[in-house]
Amino acid sequence: MNSNIATTVGIILNTVSAIALLVTVIIMAVQIKEMRRATYATAFKAVYDMLQTDDVRNARRFVFVTLANKPFDSWTEDEKRTAEKVCNSYDTVAIMVRNGMIPVHVVADNWGDSLRRTWTILSPLVESYRVQRDSMEYWDDYEWLAKQAQRYQKVSRKQN
Repeated sequence: MNSNIATTVGIILNTVSAIALLVTVIIMAVQIKEMRRATYATAFKAVYDMLQTDDVRNARRFVFVTLANKPFDSWTEDEKRTAEKVCNSYDTVAIMVRNGMIPVHVVADNWGDSLRRTWTILSPLVESYRVQRDSMEYWDDYEWLAKQAQRYQKVSRKQN
C-alpha cells in the first residue's frame, strides 16, 4: 500500500510541477510580449520625435516643394545641406528598423509616402555622394527603408 501511495503522491507532485512550469512559461511569454511592446513604444516615440521636429519637417517640405522639380546638377550647397537632413534622419530611423528596435511596418505605414517620395527626389544626391566618397554604403539604410515602404504601400480603393 505504501508504494501505491508513494507512486500516487509522486504522480500528483509531477503533475503539479508540470502545471506550475506551464503557468510560469505562459506568464514569461506574456511579460516578454509586454516588454517588446514597451520597447517598440519607446522606439516609436524616438522616431516620431526625430522625424517631427520643425527642422526636419521643414527640410522634407523643402525637398517636396523646391527640389522635386529642380535638376540635381543645379542644386546649391545650401539646398544639398537641407536635403542631407532628410537623408540623415531617414537613415537613422532605418538603422533602428534594421536592428529590430521598431517594426518596419510601423515606419512604412506612418511615413511611407514621405519615404517613397523623398527617395525618388534625393537618390541623385545619394548616388553623387557615394561616387565622390567611393562608399556604396552611404545612406544605404535610407534606401533600404524607402524600398520597404514601396512594399508596404497601400493601394487606394476606388469609391463607387
